[in-house]
Amino acid sequence: MEHPPLHPEHTPPSDTEPHVDPRRWLGLWVIAGAMFVSAVDATIVNVALPDIAADLHARLNELQWVIDAFLVALAGLLLVGSGLADRYGRRAVFLGGFAAFAATSVLAAIASTPEQLIGARALMGASIACMLPPALSLLSVMFPPAERPRALAIWAGIAGLGMALGPIIGGALVDLAGWPWVFLVNVPVALVAVPAGRFLLPESRRPGAPPLDLAGAALSIVALGGVVFALIEGRARGWGHPAVVAAIVCGLAGCAGFVALELRRRHPLLDVRVVPRPDVLAGAAAILALYGSFMGMLFLVPQYLQQVQGASPLAAGLLLAPVGVGLSITSQVARRVTVRVGPRRALAVGLLATAAGLTPLVALSPGSTPLPAGAGALLYGLGLGLTIGPATQLILDDLGAAKAGDAAAVNQLARQVGGALGVALVGTVFGALAEGASETTALRGGLLLCAAFLVGAALAALRRPAPAARLP
Repeated sequence: MEHPPLHPEHTPPSDTEPHVDPRRWLGLWVIAGAMFVSAVDATIVNVALPDIAADLHARLNELQWVIDAFLVALAGLLLVGSGLADRYGRRAVFLGGFAAFAATSVLAAIASTPEQLIGARALMGASIACMLPPALSLLSVMFPPAERPRALAIWAGIAGLGMALGPIIGGALVDLAGWPWVFLVNVPVALVAVPAGRFLLPESRRPGAPPLDLAGAALSIVALGGVVFALIEGRARGWGHPAVVAAIVCGLAGCAGFVALELRRRHPLLDVRVVPRPDVLAGAAAILALYGSFMGMLFLVPQYLQQVQGASPLAAGLLLAPVGVGLSITSQVARRVTVRVGPRRALAVGLLATAAGLTPLVALSPGSTPLPAGAGALLYGLGLGLTIGPATQLILDDLGAAKAGDAAAVNQLARQVGGALGVALVGTVFGALAEGASETTALRGGLLLCAAFLVGAALAALRRPAPAARLP
């Protein structure tokens, strides 16, 4: 489900493009390998959380950080990774990020405390931030326009396959070898892909690349990290704890500072002026809600299936795998639905369908059969596939080709920020309810919050927007 930012200027002018390399289709598989492991990583770790908790004696808030440390680092550094690739070479940064991802995966696998694992996960997120942005740019350089749609279809299909197989691979690895192998599985792929990429991928840079906005990146990490810290640690430490209060202040100050800084930058990480536009805001809110719901659901359900229903990690993974299947099915028809009813109505339909997919999961109980989990996962995936396309199109259509880079940045940041906030909010609600009620009640409360995200975004999409000002 990862889709890196695409700036129109990432594709070199035709007179500077290298000749069509006959090795380009082999090079595509190097890029696809990176997309596969990054997509797998989005779902594989969640199945291993109960075993990680038991082995490392990790508490609920620490398990939330295992997921969110990755997402916060990725969200904060994603656009920096794009800038590094433009300045220092897309192949070099892509392969460097891939190698770093393998190395930090080893660090995660050998972690002996929750703190060590959380730190390794943050480094993994930073590594992915260097892998994803150059990938699409490399495809644009390697393939002529006539072949590009086929290459992109293969790239997207491999990413979707990784998402679908992640829970199954994770469950099988935990069952057969233990949780460290959900991280070590990345290493063989990198050992093959990184050396191959040295020979199969072309090097390219963006002429006249603007300076890196490191201050903006730092402020974005402070903003998101502060808010996430307060949400996760507020329940564990107390909402009046000095560290929690300081995190809230830092998060809000970081957010205000980021907006103020980006408004003054000639080449900002993100042109924040585009965000309040009605269609951009509706699309971004939908993506934020969608990924907040998805990551929140994925945080809770595998743990419930294993710890309450007694499912094995592999069985839990198999029950969640239909999410990827459903997404693959409806993503093919989403465009036709959008053309017929318009992106806002299509977006609302997709969001409500995704929320409806949570209904069988809310019905889970200690003695229920596994069928509701599998059915809910399939319905949820069907809704995801109907929603992602219209949300992205709403943003792209509003900003147009001249602002395609900002549109992609809004899209990608909404995904990562939504995922991080979803794990923080849903996990905190679950933990608060579990203190005074059963785990089943707590699960239902967390999933109902996920549904509320989606319904709220659907209602926002259906509102008639005011006319937007002409873009500069």
